[in-house]
Amino acid sequence: MVSSARFQGDGVTVAVLDTGADLAHPGLIDHLIPGRDMVADDALPQDEGTGLGWGHGTHISGVIARMAPNAKILPVRVLDSQGRGNTFILAYAIDWAVAHGADVINLSLGTPFDSRLLRESVAQAQAQGVVIVAAAGNAGDDALSYPAAYPGVVAVTAVDGADLKPDFASFGDWVDVAAPGV
Repeated sequence: MVSSARFQGDGVTVAVLDTGADLAHPGLIDHLIPGRDMVADDALPQDEGTGLGWGHGTHISGVIARMAPNAKILPVRVLDSQGRGNTFILAYAIDWAVAHGADVINLSLGTPFDSRLLRESVAQAQAQGVVIVAAAGNAGDDALSYPAAYPGVVAVTAVDGADLKPDFASFGDWVDVAAPGV
């Protein structure tokens, strides 16, 4: 029998591989544990800059903190403030997050290009029991997006307030979950 008690994230570490996090944000301070900045190659995964991607990692971390308030968030900066990165850094960051205790890895990012290195990092993390959750994308089509399209990855797309797919949301039989995203 499944308990009706709300899951709070007790004992769970969620690695957020994104633009970093606002390390001084009052809504995040009690949730963050020391992470890594793979872009600047230092120990301060601060969500910085004024680009189009700035604040994305902070936003995603805030959603996780709200939905699983007892979970710890491991911020890992893999994207610059424009939201740009590369699969080499992403694969390395997945390996790093697993080595630093991640139970879940959130990847609100993606690429249309399959990468052997990225595929292998995802598979190795899954083999160690880590749950990988990734964005299906914002292209509004059914083209595969990686790492979301890899086997075993929980691929997430968006729905609006009326529970309908917005124009930008990617879709396909490879997508597992639709969640509020507008």
